[in-house]
Amino acid sequence: MNNYYILAVDDEELNLIILKELLADKHELSCIKNGLDCLSSVNEKRPDLILMDVNMPGMSGLEACSILKKHSSTSSIPIIMLSALASTVEIEEGLKMGADAYIPKPFEEKQLLDTVNKYLT
Repeated sequence: MNNYYILAVDDEELNLIILKELLADKHELSCIKNGLDCLSSVNEKRPDLILMDVNMPGMSGLEACSILKKHSSTSSIPIIMLSALASTVEIEEGLKMGADAYIPKPFEEKQLLDTVNKYLT
């Protein structure tokens, strides 16, 4: 049985496939393609954790993260940003917008799993 419900938000199908391979056997995982759909999905079913890309069409991950962290009903959901945007300034911006962690892509499997487990326990 799956322990936790994780929402993966990324507009690249390959990234979602990788996340499914790493997480779906241990957790319930839903995959969506942009920040706006993330906001709708969270209102339908509250995830225990969100993995979110930064650059997406419509609404960026940073915008969605900021909105989620400003609302009392969603502010406690851990958000881990996963992004190829990995300069110090970009990472600081993600954390400033409310991300709990920021993992540069391509990521190491162990780093992702350790960070996910940290925020789920």
